[in-house]
Amino acid sequence: MTLLFKVLGVIFALFVVLFIAIVIEESFVGGRRRRKLEQKAREEQKVRDGQGDR
Repeated sequence: MTLLFKVLGVIFALFVVLFIAIVIEESFVGGRRRRKLEQKAREEQKVRDGQGDR
């Protein structure tokens, strides 16, 4: 029974660590990269929309 609790504890600890790592990555690294790409895509869309009017 105690082995089961140890295994469950390790799995839970890994889950918590991975969850925290994902939150940090999204809020700092990936979030910034994604926002830059979205802004670039919006600017390119404006250019395309402006050229389509002519």
